[in-house]
Parts: sequence; C-alpha cells; structure tokens
Amino acid sequence: MSVTTVKVSNVSLSTPEGHVEGYFSFSGEIEYVEMRSGDESSKIAYVTFKDYQGADNALLLSDAKIDGQSVVIAAATDYQLPPAASDPQESAGGSRSALQKTVGVFKKTAKKTRDFGLKHRPEFTFEAKFPIFGGKNQKPECNLIVEKKV
Repeated sequence: MSVTTVKVSNVSLSTPEGHVEGYFSFSGEIEYVEMRSGDESSKIAYVTFKDYQGADNALLLSDAKIDGQSVVIAAATDYQLPPAASDPQESAGGSRSALQKTVGVFKKTAKKTRDFGLKHRPEFTFEAKFPIFGGKNQKPECNLIVEKKV
C-alpha cells in the first residue's frame, strides 16, 4: 500500500497529541500528527509517516487502545497534510524532532531489555523516564517500567 497516513477514530477527548504520537512511534518515523474534533465523546487523529511502511505497520495494530480507550485504525487515502506540516517550527518533524529521537531511543532500549529478559529469563526491573509533550497542561515525563521475575 502506498498510503502514508492512518486515520485513528474514537480517540478519547482527554488524550493529547503526544500520546497518539508515542503510541504510533513504534510503527515508523512520524512526519506529522493532526488532531481533529470527532463527535461529542471522541476525536480523530491523523498520523502521517515518513514512508508507507510506517502506515502499513500501524494498520496491523489490532485491538489498539490509547489511554485505555479502544480506537479504530484505517488508511486515510484522501487525507491532505495541512499547511502547518510544511513549517518546520510547527510540524512534528521540526522543533520536536530531537525530542522524538530521544523518545525513540528510550523505547527501543526498553524493548530490547524486555526481549532479552523474555529470552534469557533473568530477574530484573528496568525503568526509563522520557518526556512526552502534548500540550500546555501535560505532565513532562512518562514512566516505562518493565518487570520480569521468574
């Protein structure tokens, strides 16, 4: 499939853009995230990846839950990036690209640590703190804890 954007429906009204971005960052490098009003109980997110493989990976996520709410992921075949996406200071690829890279490094490290633990079964606890910025009143960090005890 050559689509690079996925539409995420039924996103909780309290979910900030940063949480959506963080959830889909495992699928591929994100170019832009746009949040739109949905209905009175949810909103819609459009996640645009740098290449079609990121979108393809995102479409494989079944039973997806973001902030505890089930969401529906579909290809956004007729989506157009807004003008702000081309402004490097406004887009996720601009001023936040260093932040995205840092978050990505922490997530990859956590995944490798978890995978190692599942393979070798040592007793360990791993905790990583990384920043998530999704708006004015958002917490500046998110804790990722992986525990495995045999």
